[in-house]
Amino acid sequence: MAFAFPGASAAKEVQERLLSRMAGMRKKVEKGISQTTEIVEVNGSLFGWGYANERWGEAPADDPSGLKEYKLLGVPADLATGTALLGVALFGGLGKYEDHGIHLGAGSTGAFSYRLGGEVGRRAERDDGKKKPAKGPAQVTSGAGPNGGRMHHVEYANA
Repeated sequence: MAFAFPGASAAKEVQERLLSRMAGMRKKVEKGISQTTEIVEVNGSLFGWGYANERWGEAPADDPSGLKEYKLLGVPADLATGTALLGVALFGGLGKYEDHGIHLGAGSTGAFSYRLGGEVGRRAERDDGKKKPAKGPAQVTSGAGPNGGRMHHVEYANA
């Protein structure tokens, strides 16, 4: 004859629910840690390349006020490193660490893309300043007076 405590089954149910909740919390915490790691890797690589480019890079000859670029053998170092990391990671060269390679590669190529976008934007702004105004009808003034108020025209009747 089996001997059982009436409260033993209730205690086992409580234990199972507690273990289930702990497993759910663990999954949420692991997901949060994974997302935090991704953010740190991408932003850390962007910061690192920004520092390296401005510290050891050279400004473009045609735009000396622009962002500096660090090159190795004539190739932007951030672009070369990012492309290599992405290639190795995407073709399985990093094994279970491929996500880290993708995040660091994305941050590295992102640094290059930011600099490229800034350069294109500065050139577009410079080109806009060189354009001559279009010829056409004279522009109508707003009718503002010398002190900023509206100009009034008053005619008096001849009496």
